[in-house]
Amino acid sequence: MQRSQQPPVGPSPRKSDKGMAIVAVVLGVAVVGMLALLVGLPDDGAETPTTPTVKAEPTGSVSTPVPVEVIPTTTGASAEPTPDPSASALEAVFTAAVKQREALRDADSYKLGWLGRSMCEALEEGRSFSEAAALGTGGFDQETSVYIARLAVANLCPGQGKKVPG
Repeated sequence: MQRSQQPPVGPSPRKSDKGMAIVAVVLGVAVVGMLALLVGLPDDGAETPTTPTVKAEPTGSVSTPVPVEVIPTTTGASAEPTPDPSASALEAVFTAAVKQREALRDADSYKLGWLGRSMCEALEEGRSFSEAAALGTGGFDQETSVYIARLAVANLCPGQGKKVPG
């Protein structure tokens, strides 16, 4: 009894499939090469100009050199502390909170911020809450001044919260 031969399972490799594989590999290498060029390869040591070069043409007149002003720089720590970038955001929150009160809606934001900072400075210098709140009585009544002082402590100097009466 003779057995019939069955064809192998799965597709048989064709010559055109091998050619497609070679083309795919070549294209893959080309894409990787292009990406490497776009990202940038290590510098080959050649200088690349960053600004255009301008050649000066000699003129008939000779100018005298102008003395150069030397601006002194500090090499040590700065005398002025670097301002806290979040301070302006805190102040904006403070002034927005203060302006929730009807009587203060049209108040100048800069003046409110200054008053809040002044109240906080007074507390940090050791003054009592009532003394700090009294700083606002020049422009506001006592109740409004206390309102501003409470918001100043809550938003600008929360470390002074223990001085706020309950």
